[in-house]
Amino acid sequence: MKSVRFVILIMLLAAITQVAGATEPQGKRIQQTADATRPNILFIISDDQERKEFNFLPEGRDEQGEPRNLSPNLDRLAAEGIVFSNQYVTSPVCTPSRLTALTGTYASRSSSFSKTASNDGQINITWNCHIEPETPNLARTLQQAGYFTGAVGKNHVIEVKGVGRKEGPADDADPRDADVEKYYVDKQQKLISAFKNCGFDYAASLYHGNLPGHTCKALEFHNMDWITSGALTFLDQWSEEDEPFFLYMATTLNHGPGPRYKKYTGDPLATPAGLLDKPLAVQPARETIPQRVADAGLSDQPTACDVLWLDDGIGAVLEKLRTLGALDNTIVFFFDDHGVESGKGSLYEGGIRSMSFAWSPKYIEGGRQSSVNISNVDFAPTILELCGVPAEQQHSVDGKSFVSVLQGSDEEIHDHLFFEIGATRAVLKDGWKYLAFRLPEMLPANPSLPYTHLADRPGGRGSEGPAKAFYPNYYDKNQLYDIAADPLERNNLFDNKSQQTRVREMQQLLREAVAKVPGSFAEFTEK
Repeated sequence: MKSVRFVILIMLLAAITQVAGATEPQGKRIQQTADATRPNILFIISDDQERKEFNFLPEGRDEQGEPRNLSPNLDRLAAEGIVFSNQYVTSPVCTPSRLTALTGTYASRSSSFSKTASNDGQINITWNCHIEPETPNLARTLQQAGYFTGAVGKNHVIEVKGVGRKEGPADDADPRDADVEKYYVDKQQKLISAFKNCGFDYAASLYHGNLPGHTCKALEFHNMDWITSGALTFLDQWSEEDEPFFLYMATTLNHGPGPRYKKYTGDPLATPAGLLDKPLAVQPARETIPQRVADAGLSDQPTACDVLWLDDGIGAVLEKLRTLGALDNTIVFFFDDHGVESGKGSLYEGGIRSMSFAWSPKYIEGGRQSSVNISNVDFAPTILELCGVPAEQQHSVDGKSFVSVLQGSDEEIHDHLFFEIGATRAVLKDGWKYLAFRLPEMLPANPSLPYTHLADRPGGRGSEGPAKAFYPNYYDKNQLYDIAADPLERNNLFDNKSQQTRVREMQQLLREAVAKVPGSFAEFTEK
């Protein structure tokens, strides 16, 4: 009996020792082991990247099939993950694209348009929609579900009062001047507070929008190192928490200003929060970039250097996750905010067709490309499902989860896709697109220049120039394209007699889509 009691005592002591060891404070690694059903989410969104900047796309290979860029981290994630070759965006300019990605709703639902919608007016979506503190979004919903939420990099969607282009020091201001320095420090704090009011526990290294006009010229430079530094600090803080994380990492690359393809040569001390005391050492030194590109035999590829700079930052964040023991329980989403090749600001394929991939060694079936049509409106419901947020705790969305596709399915999740920007609306179904261009009635009848698809000023903006020049039917009120046979949308089949049944079907589809979102759209709104 004594020997039996001794064995039992030894077993109890071993169990107690095991529990004690397991509860010792060792940062996030223990939590990751204990809570394997709640993944971390790293959502990376890049800015105005061209398709030739991604080696895993056909455009990213030269005539001999060799890569145009040096991007080992992106290449590895894409190869091991799932690339969505038919990734679409509902509204192809920066602000509404980000709003849709973060909310899972169409941009027309933004409270920015509430007055127009209440009057049943035609909503003209451009850069004029924002996320307010009361706007349901991924960060808020995940925060309420027990996630530690953070954001770094480009904003261009969270509403921040009193920090617009017209406020602040002159273009030629000296950022070393005490008053100028204080202004930019205070502005950064306003940005941080705005993000926290929208559901982010942490925010840092924030750009209010595109670089031009938001700082004096001495600070008007990209700083990928600074964005990376903010992400690493977030992970350090998270490692002291007892919950999974959601990190929204919004780069400013590869948006303007220039120098084109050489943004890495900008002032390493310049940030929108003021000048740093010294360059940051959080990723490989930017001075090494051209030599590494040359060593890879890519000196003749113009995009390679800035792509490597971006890739270095992502690599630093991945390495930090690895050292924290959290990488295997992290799902990475990478998304380019919209197309830019002759289509930005339009509902042509060059604007709405983008690129994304997802990576996880644990939660997805990787090593493949998917041709399933997905939209940026689908990110939020997908992430909420992956994170195990109960349906009753999820905010209302317009998108659909593509978790089934991440897990190996090739079945389409949408019957059709709906798009909205400016004075145009479109639907895509079975490889066919119908696009309608209807100017709002409130616009002057005889402007000095014709209104473009964005319809916010006569003649349009510079960003619309490529689309106007490239698409021959740009100003046609009704446009029908067979995307499979005519991917560049050169041949408008709307008046083709053999397509009239399809025209009526597509117009009815658009009518039904318009009825589900706020506001009106010409004759497509039921009176």
